[in-house]
Amino acid sequence: MEKSTKSAAKEKGHTATAEPESGEQMDLIEVHPENSKEIIRAAKAYKVAQKARTEALAREIKEKGKLLAYVKESKIVPDADGKCKFKLDGMAITVTPRDELVRVKFDSESDDPTA
Repeated sequence: MEKSTKSAAKEKGHTATAEPESGEQMDLIEVHPENSKEIIRAAKAYKVAQKARTEALAREIKEKGKLLAYVKESKIVPDADGKCKFKLDGMAITVTPRDELVRVKFDSESDDPTA
């Protein structure tokens, strides 16, 4: 007779449980691969990058809100497509107020603060 999943896993140094019900997550097992240091290093670097991205997204949303508010306050008349397109100090700015879409392009790379 075949060994159960639990006993076979225990012999290999793993702990496992019976198959989960549909929609349930299986228990995590403790593993120790040869490249575990690299995996840990990569996982930590990923979390740092993820945190930076989410913080940057929060700042982007805040600045986008300010830009939308200032454009609406300026009373720039939208074109037939509903977009406010204008140039200002070397930037081509396009705002679609109803969809809250924003696009900013710089005429030269030297004006771009991200370059």
